[in-house]
Amino acid sequence: MRASTLLLSILFLSGSLSGCFGNLDNENPDANLNVPDDLNAATATRGQLYTLTVESNVPYTVHRPLGTFFVDELGVFRDAMNMTFDDSIDEVELLVLDTELSSFELMVTAGDEVWNRTLDLVDSDEMMLVDGRRAFDTIDMLTTDYNNRWCASASIHDGGANYEAAAESMKSEWETYGFDYVEVTRYDDDPDQLNVVGYKYGLLYPDQYIVIGGHFDVAYAFTPPGGGTSEGANDDTSGSTVSMEMAQAIASREWDHTVVAALWACEEEGLLGSAAFVAHLPEDKAVKAYMNFDMVSLNYPIIPPSGYGPYDLSIAAAGAHEDNLSIMNEWVGLVVDEELAMHYVDDNRIYWQSAESCASDHCSFFSNDYATFNFFSAGGDASFWQEWHSGTDNLDFMVAKAGGEDELGGGFNTLVWISFSLFVHVDNTGDEWQGRWYSN
Repeated sequence: MRASTLLLSILFLSGSLSGCFGNLDNENPDANLNVPDDLNAATATRGQLYTLTVESNVPYTVHRPLGTFFVDELGVFRDAMNMTFDDSIDEVELLVLDTELSSFELMVTAGDEVWNRTLDLVDSDEMMLVDGRRAFDTIDMLTTDYNNRWCASASIHDGGANYEAAAESMKSEWETYGFDYVEVTRYDDDPDQLNVVGYKYGLLYPDQYIVIGGHFDVAYAFTPPGGGTSEGANDDTSGSTVSMEMAQAIASREWDHTVVAALWACEEEGLLGSAAFVAHLPEDKAVKAYMNFDMVSLNYPIIPPSGYGPYDLSIAAAGAHEDNLSIMNEWVGLVVDEELAMHYVDDNRIYWQSAESCASDHCSFFSNDYATFNFFSAGGDASFWQEWHSGTDNLDFMVAKAGGEDELGGGFNTLVWISFSLFVHVDNTGDEWQGRWYSN
């Protein structure tokens, strides 16, 4: 018996020395990191996904350059400055923003190993996730096929027949985007508020809404100061256009929060559509943030032709307590100055501030204690008062004020990328950031 025990002890000892029962060094092996040149493009395309191929025998960390977002395993965009991946994962995706940066540096670390490479950025010939070119096609379509979108509750015009037909057409269009549910609202106690609303349900916070929208109605006959409009190209077909451009991108992806995209009814009669939406929110739902687009045709990088301008873009934050208002403004500065690196000038300045106004649908939200971002770029004081609520608020005039169709599309591109990037930052906040005011 003792001999057998002694023999087993010798076998265990010799086994551990020879490695038969595992080498302790293998628990923390030396890192072997390889990022093959032949599998990784030397340039990155703005507005498209970039795939980084990594070979590593240990977990590795990718350091995110500004001008990109990570894409996680569920397809959600992440704004973390670095993410660590298991060595079994050999491909990492990043969304490259349509940034004005000319290049950025990618870096991967694993143990003591470091890899980095500078990638030059090139423009995308194909449509990007959000794109001003597609936005121009949208405003062209809306002002050609869906004019006289006058709200039903005003009794001095067609009773809203054109508006309702346009709303139903947008519902059909939005159902092709990938939303989980799309409706034209018909509230029993407020039947004229025919909002077009699409829902993409959130993976982590389905009861918290991030809402984007612009009003879909245009100023009806005799509306002051200009007497009404047919196209309402700037007020607010431009905001409807940006909302639709955001909607098609948002519906095609997954998000932490439930995302709601909307075209509001009856803004011109007192913010009636958006107010009805807020009033009919289910008790177990909350709005984390709302982004509003109203009169946003003309802004950076459009250089105003002689006699017009300046074309400023203002972004106003409201509806949160002081600390969160500061965070909201910091996000806007991060997006505009660092991630998109926009080189705005005096003729088309971009500025942001904490400010409240009830000139558009964001008021329906911040007056109910929800955080809001309001985007506004009317397009110069002189012509703004000429076209506001008048027949001159048409697409031809907007194109002339922009200096061409490509220029107008470029202005839309600014809006959709700022708002989309800002949207990603909001979605990446968990319960630690709530946009509401605190009653105490």
